[in-house]
Amino acid sequence: MYRRLLVAAACAAVVAAVAIPIAGADPGNAKNSALIRAVCGGRTVTVVVNGNGEFTPAHDVNSTAVFVPTAFNLTFTFTPAGGSPMAETDTSAKNGPIQNTVTCSIPLQTLFSGPQGTGTIQGTVTGFFTPR
Repeated sequence: MYRRLLVAAACAAVVAAVAIPIAGADPGNAKNSALIRAVCGGRTVTVVVNGNGEFTPAHDVNSTAVFVPTAFNLTFTFTPAGGSPMAETDTSAKNGPIQNTVTCSIPLQTLFSGPQGTGTIQGTVTGFFTPR
């Protein structure tokens, strides 16, 4: 029993030592981050999305605000080098009434471009900024 407690404490210390520096890292420098320009309530914002979850929050690069998405109407298009475009539309939404949301328009923009091809995004995202 004492041995398990010691192992658990050691694991917690390692996780804390690794997680604390990561928490202060710039999300825009992460490997799979995407910088996206949006127009929300009449103002243009630039956000960085870092993660593969469907409702992953976006960090406003010009403030400490975070945009939490609640509904999507986005079209992602991948055009392979020398190939035809392949589009996929996401119209997901969270259940329940969510108050004080704003709908952001995402104009057509390139997410990535390389030897394999080009990826673009456009559409709308509804959600809210924190802090509220």
